[in-house]
Amino acid sequence: MSKIASGVVLFSLLMALSFGVAFAEKEDAANVSVAENNTSVNVSINESLNQTINATINETLNETATAAAETK
Repeated sequence: MSKIASGVVLFSLLMALSFGVAFAEKEDAANVSVAENNTSVNVSINESLNQTINATINETLNETATAAAETK
Protein backbone atom coordinates (compact mmCIF):
# COMPACT_ATOMS: atom_id res chain seq x y z
CA MET A 1 0.00 0.00 0.00
CA SER A 2 1.37 3.41 -0.86
CA LYS A 3 1.90 6.16 1.68
CA ILE A 4 -1.00 8.15 0.24
CA ALA A 5 -3.37 5.19 0.49
CA SER A 6 -2.22 4.49 4.05
CA GLY A 7 -2.79 8.14 4.95
CA VAL A 8 -6.29 8.11 3.48
CA VAL A 9 -7.18 4.91 5.34
CA LEU A 10 -5.81 6.28 8.63
CA PHE A 11 -7.64 9.59 8.13
CA SER A 12 -10.90 7.75 7.40
CA LEU A 13 -10.58 5.63 10.54
CA LEU A 14 -9.86 8.66 12.70
CA MET A 15 -12.85 10.53 11.26
CA ALA A 16 -15.11 7.53 11.88
CA LEU A 17 -13.94 7.36 15.50
CA SER A 18 -14.46 11.10 15.94
CA PHE A 19 -18.03 10.89 14.67
CA GLY A 20 -18.71 7.89 16.91
CA VAL A 21 -17.48 9.74 19.99
CA ALA A 22 -19.41 12.89 19.07
CA PHE A 23 -22.69 11.03 18.61
CA ALA A 24 -22.18 9.00 21.79
CA GLU A 25 -21.63 12.20 23.82
CA LYS A 26 -24.72 13.78 22.28
CA GLU A 27 -26.82 10.76 23.31
CA ASP A 28 -25.42 10.84 26.87
CA ALA A 29 -26.26 14.54 27.17
CA ALA A 30 -29.84 13.84 26.07
CA ASN A 31 -30.16 11.07 28.68
CA VAL A 32 -28.91 13.36 31.44
CA SER A 33 -31.39 16.06 30.41
CA VAL A 34 -34.30 13.61 30.48
CA ALA A 35 -33.24 12.33 33.89
CA GLU A 36 -33.06 15.88 35.27
CA ASN A 37 -36.50 16.69 33.88
CA ASN A 38 -37.97 13.52 35.39
CA THR A 39 -36.44 14.38 38.75
CA SER A 40 -37.97 17.86 38.77
CA VAL A 41 -41.38 16.48 37.76
CA ASN A 42 -41.21 13.88 40.53
CA VAL A 43 -40.26 16.53 43.09
CA SER A 44 -43.16 18.80 42.12
CA ILE A 45 -45.62 15.89 42.14
CA ASN A 46 -44.38 14.83 45.58
CA GLU A 47 -44.70 18.40 46.89
CA SER A 48 -48.27 18.64 45.59
CA LEU A 49 -49.21 15.30 47.13
CA ASN A 50 -47.61 16.22 50.44
CA GLN A 51 -49.48 19.54 50.54
CA THR A 52 -52.77 17.80 49.78
CA ILE A 53 -52.18 15.12 52.41
CA ASN A 54 -51.12 17.68 55.02
CA ALA A 55 -54.16 19.87 54.29
CA THR A 56 -56.47 16.86 54.64
CA ILE A 57 -54.86 15.80 57.91
CA ASN A 58 -55.04 19.34 59.30
CA GLU A 59 -58.69 19.68 58.29
CA THR A 60 -59.54 16.34 59.90
CA LEU A 61 -57.75 17.28 63.12
CA ASN A 62 -59.50 20.66 63.22
CA GLU A 63 -62.92 19.06 62.70
CA THR A 64 -62.18 16.50 65.41
CA ALA A 65 -61.07 19.21 67.83
CA THR A 66 -64.15 21.30 67.04
CA ALA A 67 -66.47 18.33 67.53
CA ALA A 68 -64.79 17.47 70.82
CA ALA A 69 -65.12 21.06 72.03
CA GLU A 70 -68.80 21.18 71.09
CA THR A 71 -69.60 18.00 73.01
CA LYS A 72 -68.14 19.34 76.29
